[in-house]
Amino acid sequence: MAGDGEYDYDIYDEDIYADEDPYNVDDYNWDPYSTGEGSSVPIPKPRSRQQRRLDAARQQRRVDAAQGIINIHHDAYMVKEPCRTSALTGKEWLAELTVGHPKRMYQSFRMSKANFFALCDLLESRYGLEEGERVSVQEQVAIFLWIVGQRANNRNAQERFQHSGETISRRFHNVLHSLNAKAIEWIKPWPWPREEVHSKILRNSRYYPHFANCIGAIDGTHIKAHPEPDQLLRWIGRKGYPTQNIMAACDFDMCFTFALTGWEGSAHDTRIFNDCLRNPRIQFSGPTRRTFGVWKARWPLVCDIPVGYTMETQRELVSATMAIHNFIRRSNMPDIPFCFYDRRPNFLPSDVGVETTVPNGQHGRVIVGDDQDMENVRASIRDWIVANRIR
Repeated sequence: MAGDGEYDYDIYDEDIYADEDPYNVDDYNWDPYSTGEGSSVPIPKPRSRQQRRLDAARQQRRVDAAQGIINIHHDAYMVKEPCRTSALTGKEWLAELTVGHPKRMYQSFRMSKANFFALCDLLESRYGLEEGERVSVQEQVAIFLWIVGQRANNRNAQERFQHSGETISRRFHNVLHSLNAKAIEWIKPWPWPREEVHSKILRNSRYYPHFANCIGAIDGTHIKAHPEPDQLLRWIGRKGYPTQNIMAACDFDMCFTFALTGWEGSAHDTRIFNDCLRNPRIQFSGPTRRTFGVWKARWPLVCDIPVGYTMETQRELVSATMAIHNFIRRSNMPDIPFCFYDRRPNFLPSDVGVETTVPNGQHGRVIVGDDQDMENVRASIRDWIVANRIR
């Protein structure tokens, strides 16, 4: 083949490449996709030592950040350090109150020891409240009563009962649902001989004989509400801030016999009353200021419900606490608020400081002259009673 003049050197002769560097970088600084002059693909340049050092630092920061995330996840979900480690757990605290001074039980749960354990037995036996894995029925009821009676929040209850926030919330709502099932049977007229005149009327010359056939009284009250932002205006009424307008009826023993909750604060009292009469689903049997006074004084959380409760829960809290109110009254056991009112038959509580916690007593602008027609009706009834009473 060499004789034909086709090749003038041996391609396997190493002497031919002796002067060439096979690792010369310059030989590789070309664009394999280049189409010649005017190619748009830039020719890569070797990175300097400083740039390589910066790249290494960035990469190390990424590794450190990833390691930090892994450590946080590990500490939070893999190795959990107990947070509530107090020796005085909720169970131990409740046991201490049980054998302690009777006032401690009332100051903590707003009821006597006898009423507390009777309520626990009733909710467990008739209204579906079940004992938890680590929380007894008594402790569940204590959690609910302590939050409602002390106007405490979830974090306060966690520290008091040494349970997680999720446990506190779940047990609170379990008791709330059981109490609302109880409210259906307890917020209604109590059986008594209707053919007889009630002793509260018979012994009072202002009422007898004008109200000889009266079985109770109807009234309404406003408590603070926290609706969704898009529904805020509907709940702002004559008080100038969002409220829940509650209409209720009570008998002469200061027990609630009917309650309609969940109406917006802007709703007129007459509209709510007419809805009760026209709605066949509402069994209206047709409260007074004294009854509302005992109820609000016992359960301060209901008067000023904190932010965070849904409107459904806010309505259920009203019914649940009214059911407990009736339970305590009808238990025929000594109770401090009821005894106070029984000894003072003419005492009327003040709304100042009950429906508001703002220092100046105002959450917003009070609309002057609102419900003037209803005020005139009340005044005419009052004048008639005064003019025709038996002296």
